[in-house]
Amino acid sequence: MTLSFHEHGRPIMDIAACTGCGKCADICPDEVFSITGGKAVAGLGKFVGCIACGQCVAVCPSEAIEVKGRGMTIGDRIALPKPDQRATADQLDALLIARRSVRRYKEQEISRVIVDRILAAVTTAPMGIPPSNVGVLVLHGREKVRRFAADACDSFKRLLKRMNPLIMGFMRLTMKKADYQAMRDFVVPLLKYLTNMNERGLDRFVYDAPAVLLFHYGPTDDAADSHIATTYAMLAAESLGLGSCMIGSTEALGHDKKWRQKYGIPAENKIGLALTLGYPAVVYHSAIRRRLASVKIV
Repeated sequence: MTLSFHEHGRPIMDIAACTGCGKCADICPDEVFSITGGKAVAGLGKFVGCIACGQCVAVCPSEAIEVKGRGMTIGDRIALPKPDQRATADQLDALLIARRSVRRYKEQEISRVIVDRILAAVTTAPMGIPPSNVGVLVLHGREKVRRFAADACDSFKRLLKRMNPLIMGFMRLTMKKADYQAMRDFVVPLLKYLTNMNERGLDRFVYDAPAVLLFHYGPTDDAADSHIATTYAMLAAESLGLGSCMIGSTEALGHDKKWRQKYGIPAENKIGLALTLGYPAVVYHSAIRRRLASVKIV
């Protein structure tokens, strides 16, 4: 699905249930709703119309509104957890502090039930403008992950062959200095390292994890949508007793048509982050709190 500003969501009203409280009219970012004759009425809006953000559905106290279109369907409303069922600030802080990037995993496989629960958590992630064009490639099981890692390293080899001195010289002329230096001093050496380790039978790409989630996103999406979805998956995994690690080198796979076709990635989509999943093979006894580069309060 690609984003179209010409496609509108369509609010469906249960007039009998509507109390005319006006909460939908107050919350709608495009003023789609108005109150007429004591009932909410959906119109065209002031800018692009209904974008199916779901705010009206979520705020309606009488559950009188559903929205269809732009990725939403009837029945997408789910019950809101009660306050005593939600994580406290201290519990959330404990989860965040406990999380580590895990690169060594036990042989134990991950059940499909747990993978599905992580994916369900991802569906609650925010997005720029609905609908979400974020997709997920799920590699479930070590054999599939190992094949994926080998195919990725083959793709990296093909990319490295194209990055000869002539191409690197051209890139130096057309890229910003910092971007070129990052390519020369980090990206190229990293891809060489990953492929060399793979040839030695060592997986330093996705760390021989029992499961990997690869996120990709549509041409009209912001890369942040994909990254936020990955972050939600990472935190969900932590809450379920799994370790995880974000992998950014997957972006180098985006130029490989052969690899894309094999794994069913839409030709127009961009490759985002991957997330390795598994039961940690190490025990951590301390946490680490990082520092921000700067904080300026004005």
